Amino acid sequence: MAAYTDYQKKLRYGTIKPQKPIKKLGTLAIGVVEATPVVWHGRLLRFEWTRPDGHEFMERPGLKEGSYRFVDMETEEPTPDFAFDHCFGSAYVKKDESSETMYVFGTRGSWGQRAIDIYTSDDLVNWELRSSLEFPEGFKVFNTSVCDGPDGYVMAVECGGSDPRIGVNFTNFFAVSKDLLSWEILPMEKYVYDPSRYTACPVIRYFNGYYYIINLESAPLFRWLPYIVRTKDLVTFEPGMINPVMSMSEEDRIIIRPERFTEAQRKHIATAADNNNSDFDICEYEGKTVIIYSWGCQLGREFLALAEYDGPMGEFLESFFGDEFEG
Repeated sequence: MAAYTDYQKKLRYGTIKPQKPIKKLGTLAIGVVEATPVVWHGRLLRFEWTRPDGHEFMERPGLKEGSYRFVDMETEEPTPDFAFDHCFGSAYVKKDESSETMYVFGTRGSWGQRAIDIYTSDDLVNWELRSSLEFPEGFKVFNTSVCDGPDGYVMAVECGGSDPRIGVNFTNFFAVSKDLLSWEILPMEKYVYDPSRYTACPVIRYFNGYYYIINLESAPLFRWLPYIVRTKDLVTFEPGMINPVMSMSEEDRIIIRPERFTEAQRKHIATAADNNNSDFDICEYEGKTVIIYSWGCQLGREFLALAEYDGPMGEFLESFFGDEFEG
């Protein structure tokens, strides 16, 4: 008999160690999606792409074009907007001995372009366009996520388009860098997840020998939910033993700061369709895993929400794979 893989052994013999629950804290904003939580000089911030004004309940009515900004999670104070005529986007903080530099990776233009522009700043006010990464013709670039690993940096990129390597829209491809500015797209036929089905909105993190990817998958009954996989080589992927990571629930509609919303906006939050928990992103702050996600209808009426896991990010990621289980 062929030897069982570790995964098969867990399925056959193991009972996964009970997992701490994710605690949903509630809604932060309307019409803000694809946010990234980051720690900047000891402060918890979120990087936001604010969509142009699309309906009467938008957080920032009258906004004519999408833009980026950072928001202090304690005070809700925003930085000045930048990178107009960009969409989606993600952020990464590079820390040196005596300084911190913020890197923002932004999809150029409107929906479905193929270039990623890279901005840097040391004060979140003045931004410099430093370099760009372009995908081939036939590709459309959407969400990105960047992490550091043992050999440099890795970017996961959500792609759609007509190129046959994409398969089912959407699909994640990977690029690597030594300095966060010059990027090389890995051979797409080999380094890809997963052309056989919808895999969107990736967040990628590295911990203890694995790259962990949480991406959005389509589910029956017109739902979209975040699923977790991990990989050592960006070629073969192991699904989490606990999936999906989270699902829509009434806790999505909790409002963290009700005074920030009008009565009409509060009613909209209470009654809007909720068939997805998407655009999942995480960071570690004060010993906990901070979770930013979107909920709504996947048709333009989305809400930004906050959740947390009571433990460090590495523990959170490993908890889905039964690395500690009772045999």
